[in-house]
Amino acid sequence: MNKKLIGTHAGIIWNLLNNNQKWNISRLREASGLTEKEIYTAIGWLARENKIEMEKSLNGEEDYYLMIEYYF
Repeated sequence: MNKKLIGTHAGIIWNLLNNNQKWNISRLREASGLTEKEIYTAIGWLARENKIEMEKSLNGEEDYYLMIEYYF
């Protein structure tokens, strides 16, 4: 897997997360068609760019959502 492909996958995940909802890996996998490995590398890309947040849900899974920063 090369960096360009990881960046493409990050774009796919970003577009899914852009609906202001929290997503878990299962939902991301189903909606994106990406493998779990591809999703985790994309999440790493987005995390490195400070574009994603993660938190534990009530059922113990990780939920992911976009980090949106506003500058005034």
